[in-house]
Formats: sequence, structure tokens, C-alpha cells
Amino acid sequence: MATKEYDASKLQAFGDAAAGHEGVLSDASGSVVVKPCTASEIAFYESLSSHPDLAIHLPTFMGQLSFSADQATATEAVESGTIETADGTIERLHGKKLSTDLHIVLESITHGFKKPNVLDLKLGAQLWDDAAKPEKRARLDAVSQETTSGSLGFRIAGMRTYKGASAPNVPEDLKDFVQVDTEDGYWVYNKMYGRKFSTEDIHNGFTSYIFPGENTEAELDRAREILAYFLGEVKDIQEVIESKESRMYSASILLVYEGDVDEYANTKQKLRSAHPDDEDGDEETILPKLAEVRMIDFAHATWTPGQGPDENALQGMRSTAKILKELLDKTQD
Repeated sequence: MATKEYDASKLQAFGDAAAGHEGVLSDASGSVVVKPCTASEIAFYESLSSHPDLAIHLPTFMGQLSFSADQATATEAVESGTIETADGTIERLHGKKLSTDLHIVLESITHGFKKPNVLDLKLGAQLWDDAAKPEKRARLDAVSQETTSGSLGFRIAGMRTYKGASAPNVPEDLKDFVQVDTEDGYWVYNKMYGRKFSTEDIHNGFTSYIFPGENTEAELDRAREILAYFLGEVKDIQEVIESKESRMYSASILLVYEGDVDEYANTKQKLRSAHPDDEDGDEETILPKLAEVRMIDFAHATWTPGQGPDENALQGMRSTAKILKELLDKTQD
């Protein structure tokens, strides 16, 4: 890998994250994310060259970034290309200090959407790996037992839904779980939101994500299309993981779709009119997106030859697919 120096002060806070650690940054275009990581997560991404069937379901790995102590410069190890950054200063999400100087550079899954609606599903009933200390195991086991992580193998870790230019007020029963981003028109659901659900009412969380507006005919049509797409993608990921011998503790499935109903319709028209075989030489053209599904968060992911598939993560995928199928069936009644 080649090494190149960059001015880290020209990175900026990444605003589309639904969950995860603080300190996630982005470049000017929003096409990449730069997030704190461990060496093991970088090693996992580097190993994906031997697993192309899984790699297509993960964000594209761009390389790694190490910040100097004063955060003034950065050293990026990249296989090819460069990252264009914006003018400005480093902004840390919620003002929290970065806990590591090592960062991974990944494709931003929300790039290409005008108003991405994002749902982060944390996989697994067991949320700790073998290196976790007893106190961490006990804490995460308690979270699992008290949430749908234990019963379904996943829980909602975070969510963002576009509510329109003038986002409505949050009802009393959600005020502990939702913040209103009045500038961008979003409701931003915190990690405690997903912890309030049980096996019996988890559908309500998905319904709030899939139907964030007034249930107009256009929104119902969009719901049918994205549910069918989400279901197909989750089942494809499940099939790949069933064929691997791995353990991916605390990994997530990220679901994204275009939250602006008018933009969704416009994007469908643009995609119908696009001709991917045209050779116009413009490699910078980025087509808009309707929906996307990827696996993310591999700080505790390893290959485990001889130990069979990761049933811990697979339970959550199967539960997710079941709920998506039930919601899709309802939209078709």
C-alpha cells in the first residue's frame, strides 16, 4: 500500500449514522466514512479478498487512516485513489473525544440518497467475543436478556427517519427515545428506543421505520418495493453466512432507503432512463439510490475454521427476514 499525507482538519462529522461509536467522520462529498476502529477490524476487511461472495454485502474497504496526536495531519494507507476533503475543522459527533488514532476508511452506504432513512439492527444474542472481560460479558448479557437480542437474535440499535421539512413534535411516549433534527427534518431514535421492545411488539419498530409518514398511496407503494428488496437482500446475506465458518459478534445489518417520497419517485424514473452500458467516460457520475442493505461493524469478527456457521448472527438474520416477510404480506393484502 502507498502512504500519503492528508490534513485531518478537513474532515467533518458524519451525520447519517443511526448507531455506533462517536467520532465518525466523512469527506466533503459524503462518499466515504472514516471511523475509529481496531487493528482486528482492518484485518477482517483485508481478508475479504478471499471471500468475494461476502464482500459484496459489506461497505467497500478503502484503507486505513491514522491521526497524529494533535489531529492536525493524517496518514492514509490506500490501495488506489485519494480522498477529497472539505474545508473546515474536525467535528466530533456529540463532542466526544476520539478514543483511538487508528481509523478505517469505508464506502458510505448513505451516499447517493437525498434523505436516507436508516435502520441499524445489532445481530446476536451473545454480544461479546472471547476476549471480553467478565464485567463486560455480564453487562452485555444483561442487555441481551432484557431486549429482543436474547429472544430474536437482534435488536434495533438506532434509527433515523425523514419526517419532512417541518418535522412533527414527538409524542409523549417517545420523548425519551427521539430527538428532532429540525434543520434536516429527521426524527433520530437513540439506542434505548430498540431496548424498549419485546418479541411481541418489535413489529412496531419496523413499522415506524417503513411507514414514517401519512401512509399515502405513494408511501404504501414505496413500502412494498423496499420491503421486497430488503427481504431479498437479508436472505442473500443469510445464505452467504450459512456457508462460512466465522463469528461476527456485535455486527449489524444496516437498512437504508430514500426517505423523501418525491425523490424516491424521481429516482425510479432516473434509474429507468439510465443506460449503464453507455461509455461517456464520466466515472464521477453517481446514480441515486432507492434502497441499500449491508452488513457493518466487524470489530469482533473472525474466521473460525472447523467451528461451523455463525448461528448467533444467523438467528438475528432469520428473525429479521421473518418480520420483513410478515410486513410485506400485510402491504399486499
